[in-house]
Amino acid sequence: MARLLGNERLQRRPHGRGLAVLAAAVCAAGLGPAAAIAFADDSGGGGLTGASTPVTATTTATTGTTTNGTSVTVTTPCSGSLGSSTTTTGTATTTTVPTTTTVTTTVTTATTETLTDTTTTPPSTTTTTVPVTTPVTTTVPTAATETTPGTTTVTTTPACTTTSPAPTEIAVPKSNPFRGRAMWIWEMHYTDGGNVAAIIAQAKRYGISAVYVKSSDGTSWWPQFSRELVTELHDAGLKVCAWQYVYGLRPAVEANLGSRAAHDGADCLVIDAESQYQSRYIAAQTYVSRLRKLVGQRYPVGLASFPYVDYHLSFPYSVFMGPGGAQYNLPQMYWADIGTSVSFIFAHTYEYNEIYRRPIFPLGQLWNSGRGMSASSIEEFDLFAKVYGATGVSWWDWQSAPLTYFSDIDKLPALPVSYSVNKTPASIFRGNKGDLVIWAQEHLYGAGYHIAVDGQFGPLTQGAVRAFQRRHELAATGVVNGLTWDALDKVTPVTVRWTRRANQTVAVVARKANLAGGVQQTTLIESVPSWMKRIHGRNELHKDVGAGGSPTAKR
Repeated sequence: MARLLGNERLQRRPHGRGLAVLAAAVCAAGLGPAAAIAFADDSGGGGLTGASTPVTATTTATTGTTTNGTSVTVTTPCSGSLGSSTTTTGTATTTTVPTTTTVTTTVTTATTETLTDTTTTPPSTTTTTVPVTTPVTTTVPTAATETTPGTTTVTTTPACTTTSPAPTEIAVPKSNPFRGRAMWIWEMHYTDGGNVAAIIAQAKRYGISAVYVKSSDGTSWWPQFSRELVTELHDAGLKVCAWQYVYGLRPAVEANLGSRAAHDGADCLVIDAESQYQSRYIAAQTYVSRLRKLVGQRYPVGLASFPYVDYHLSFPYSVFMGPGGAQYNLPQMYWADIGTSVSFIFAHTYEYNEIYRRPIFPLGQLWNSGRGMSASSIEEFDLFAKVYGATGVSWWDWQSAPLTYFSDIDKLPALPVSYSVNKTPASIFRGNKGDLVIWAQEHLYGAGYHIAVDGQFGPLTQGAVRAFQRRHELAATGVVNGLTWDALDKVTPVTVRWTRRANQTVAVVARKANLAGGVQQTTLIESVPSWMKRIHGRNELHKDVGAGGSPTAKR
């Protein structure tokens, strides 16, 4: 397990902040769309078999009435595009109505004036006629026309639903081994000297219900993980999960080793994938598909990786936690090593990880590192996990933790008077790029908007988002915000197959075709953009520290 890089000190305010004083009921609240996975029935074993039921999208026609009584009909023929709308107005009708109007005329009359000039001898008399104009107003009947608009019909044609086969759903395991308190074991011989009885006694003393034991490193199997060890820990009432550090150089072999641990009795498998898997979408896909073929769809798998998704644009979260991938998310939330506070690492981690809709089981640190490491911060981490709704917490790691830290994980501080809680998914918008965009594009494609799945939020993706928002009666901003993520989460994402063509990584979707020869392949992107190849993101985790393999070990 990798530790956090000391120079990774950047802290940013989360995009969404909710201020609340949470009652005890919040601690028991579900995890939204992921609750069915997180709160799976604990009866029965984990199982290595099982399949899921695909979901088929359908469209319907509806008729409504506007405020002015105009009939509006929405039809759903498949258009094969982003959808369209037309407006048709019927013929207007004209009627004549009687009315009156006022007419003003003038009447002219004349008056006669007689003037006498006394300056003459004899006096003279002059007669003058003066015209007088008088206005006269009369009301006369007339007629006017009145036009009534015709009926307006709006016809909306939505985009086609995807014609690709329904992708494999995330299958709910028979039991959830990630619930409760767990401790990671890196090297058995440094963990209570490898004394299994001592490990069991210490686990029971501090309320540890599960241990995650390293089973392989790359292509190397670690003999410390064995069926005998699993049996002994099971007999003591402990759950046992295997964890493997993977590199992506030989993903099929890594999947085989994960399957080996499962068949040796591990209750679950945790994938520790870090910087080596950045940009390796094909390798991640090979690993996931091979692993599921070997262990079945319902076997519990968790991903333990970088907590700050937005720092790692090219890490294939969408593959590791996509259809058929891990049902659980265990982000490495090492607050002291990153150099931040417990409250901030929860806010930032949840803001971005909630987008993938997998139950989050925080992974905290139990080794001395940084000024933020203290007994109170350990207790605070446990508290915030409960406040954020996590039903389980694990700690890295047994051999590095002072004994006093074991006591700290068994304590719960008093609830603060007030604090910030942020579980609103982060927004993405035009100009963004990275795996979060790929995740949104896969869901938009599944909703019928056949856009490129290229990890770049351009004008076509923005247009698809706006069309999707209008269809779901959301503000058509073109920004994928919390409400839009909630709506997208109800869509079955298209199953993207990553492959190589002409020295480029491309995503294709297999679609049933009525052509001789069977399957037709449609290219969704032309290539992985150059940024995917050169940007590894700010690396808040060390490279191989904690992986446990020697520098010369075969990987």
